[in-house]
Amino acid sequence: MTKFSTTALIAAALLSAGAAFAAEPVQKTRAEVLAELQAARESGEVAALSAEQAGVGALSNGVNGMSSTQIAAKKAAEKAAAAKKGAASEGVSSK
Repeated sequence: MTKFSTTALIAAALLSAGAAFAAEPVQKTRAEVLAELQAARESGEVAALSAEQAGVGALSNGVNGMSSTQIAAKKAAEKAAAAKKGAASEGVSSK
């Protein structure tokens, strides 16, 4: 075979293989996509993918970070724990 016919044969094989694997895209509604996204967030899949792509710092990038309510609850718990620890140490030192 000549170089041209070999090249043409390879090109035809690649084009036909690409057409064989091409599938019709699945049409989803916006509600379905949002439901899938929420499920991925709840399962931790989104956080894992973000961390995998951008390192551990991506876990607190705002997309997967804690909400303001969660942050406030965490701060309140830390403050209560510190106050409890302070009260416990005062009781020990005053004895």
